[in-house]
Amino acid sequence: MTTTLRQVLSAFETTKTPRTLNQLARDLGIPLNMLEGMLDYWVRKGKLRESKDGVACGTCGGVQGCPFAPKLPHSYELVTDDSPPEECSHKGCGCR
Repeated sequence: MTTTLRQVLSAFETTKTPRTLNQLARDLGIPLNMLEGMLDYWVRKGKLRESKDGVACGTCGGVQGCPFAPKLPHSYELVTDDSPPEECSHKGCGCR
């Protein structure tokens, strides 16, 4: 029997595109607050990561905290061997 936690990861293994929280909650029938905890688990395990896809600001080049970039829903994607490495968000700290 497949656990709900494993079903969440399987949903990413069957698609190549990032999935939003709302899409995944609707498709799997899982409450949003419960799904967030499951996604956090898989992110900590290195199986998923938050997708950086989105519209970047033409002025500052960023999405986070920019008043001109649209606020996009959080989306997640499967981490694969050919995935590019995740960039550090600490602006030059060299932690990754």
